[in-house]
Amino acid sequence: MAASGTVNIITQLLGLGKEIDFIDRFTLTNTPTKSHYNYRQQAVADTAEALDLGGVSTVDLIVIKAVTNDMTLDTSYVSSYVEELNLPEGEIAIFKPSGTVYVKNEDAVTQVTYEYLVIGR
Repeated sequence: MAASGTVNIITQLLGLGKEIDFIDRFTLTNTPTKSHYNYRQQAVADTAEALDLGGVSTVDLIVIKAVTNDMTLDTSYVSSYVEELNLPEGEIAIFKPSGTVYVKNEDAVTQVTYEYLVIGR
């Protein structure tokens, strides 16, 4: 049986007059052949570091969570860090990068702890 990757998103908004539910499910277009999970702490505060892809050369999806402290992400790093996503502590982002992914803490004096899953080929 071939591998597959499916993402389920359930969002519920309450207290603004009308309850709003957003539910979506999608399956990755490409069949994944590799994945990599990691839980780590940023090595040096206020220093961007490349996300370790663990042997996945073509990334189809990254799911990342800021476990402790806030973090920022550059999903298309070339020669200098440019913040593209801001991820507060406890929140999750799901994205397909357009280049090398770098992570950095939001607050200059703290190191971010994060966990992530890379899916691809």
